[in-house]
Amino acid sequence: MGLASYRRSVSETKRASILKAARKNFLSGGYSRAAMAEIAKDADVSTATLYKHFTSKDELFAAVVHEACTRTETVLQTDISGKSASAVLRHICNAYVRQQFDEEMNEFLRMVIAEVPSVPHLALEVYNKGILGYYNDFRKVMDGLVARGDLKPHDTEAGVRYLGGMVKEFVVWPALFTQNLGKPEDLEAKLGACIDAYLQMYRS
Repeated sequence: MGLASYRRSVSETKRASILKAARKNFLSGGYSRAAMAEIAKDADVSTATLYKHFTSKDELFAAVVHEACTRTETVLQTDISGKSASAVLRHICNAYVRQQFDEEMNEFLRMVIAEVPSVPHLALEVYNKGILGYYNDFRKVMDGLVARGDLKPHDTEAGVRYLGGMVKEFVVWPALFTQNLGKPEDLEAKLGACIDAYLQMYRS
């Protein structure tokens, strides 16, 4: 490895460490109470190094938001070939639930919502890039199922909100508004009911 490649590798490692520490601090105390010095300490870098990567707390928070939104995009990376519409939707719903509960997205959204009064532009970025971005990618999968003939033609932009809304109503919202952010014991049954309701409306 050449010197330039080594330095780039070290820089990328430090940046990843900073983002991980920042996410932890933002989740535990919120954006307003998070301190750059504490984030640098948790990332095991100097404050100067932290500011070399991110010039402000706003910029750092935006990077954490971007990383979270990028994770969201991977949920929709599914190949529909050889799979029934029900199996495709089940895969996406399960992946979404794993992200919400196992990857701390519920906690992340709680924190962002709490910070709307103080950093509304960053909260709006989460909505536009995260939530609306997720719906847009989900719509592309639905369009693929329509094109294949599994689903009848319909407004897939609205359709993904119907299905996503049902999953949120029965699985996500109850967890967001309780202290215990656990999955429901009858998760698979709830997801199955949501998918069945959607397919009753739109299956070809």
